[in-house]
Amino acid sequence: MARKAVKNRWTRPLIQAFFFVLIALTAINHSLVEQGKGIDWFSNASLHGLCPFGGVVSVYRYVSQVLLVQKVHQSSFVLMFIGFALAIAFGPVFCGWVCPLGTFEEWMSKLGRKLFGKRHNQFIPARVDIYLRYLRYAVLIGVVYMTARTGQLLFANIDPYFALFNFWTSEVAVGGLIVLGITIAAALFVERRFCKYSCPYGALIGVFNLFRVFKIRRNAETCIDCKSCDRACPMNIEVSIGKAIRDHQCITCMQCTSEAACPVANTVELLAKGGN
Repeated sequence: MARKAVKNRWTRPLIQAFFFVLIALTAINHSLVEQGKGIDWFSNASLHGLCPFGGVVSVYRYVSQVLLVQKVHQSSFVLMFIGFALAIAFGPVFCGWVCPLGTFEEWMSKLGRKLFGKRHNQFIPARVDIYLRYLRYAVLIGVVYMTARTGQLLFANIDPYFALFNFWTSEVAVGGLIVLGITIAAALFVERRFCKYSCPYGALIGVFNLFRVFKIRRNAETCIDCKSCDRACPMNIEVSIGKAIRDHQCITCMQCTSEAACPVANTVELLAKGGN
């Protein structure tokens, strides 16, 4: 067996923690500023302004009326294009490395694994899971349509991301708190349940997995068929059966690679060229 690659287990968790703390501090400061406290020069920053999906849902209104959707800031457009550029190159790295809600779901899943062991993330039968994964595309279409029609960010009323960082304020609708509660509880059983079945932004940038430049690729010649990559994938993708991962749910978390899970060096890697 080839020597196992040196693992760097801290890079991704540290990046995830950084963005989680950044968003949390932004939300807290925004709330404090409204009370006459907080950091004034940082007062314009808000969760809506730091969300790339805000730019996506504003495209129609901006093109047709040169107006932004209510609550959406121009920074969302900048983040939208950055997110698309990263997705073209590396796939949905925003989902796997940046999204604070996805990070929070992963933290909850660690507790779920302690409670349920190997049963965690295996509660939903594969024959059902394969269809549930397309529900997020229905959510995406519905959110974009309703936002374009009304000019308002209606999804914020049921958005667990917004509720997670504003649950102590009056800005959060009851629906948002309910969805957040369901998301937290579900993470104990299914890893990244919201990401898999409900996230509209994840659905959109997940499409980039079909033609992204750098893909997760498996070297069939050195693969020992141990299935470690399959078990490590939080999105339940069968990495071991193909040469290049094009699954629309891959979040480029790198947990399946030879740097993390695969016991054979240079077998599962992020590469621009290789087997198809």
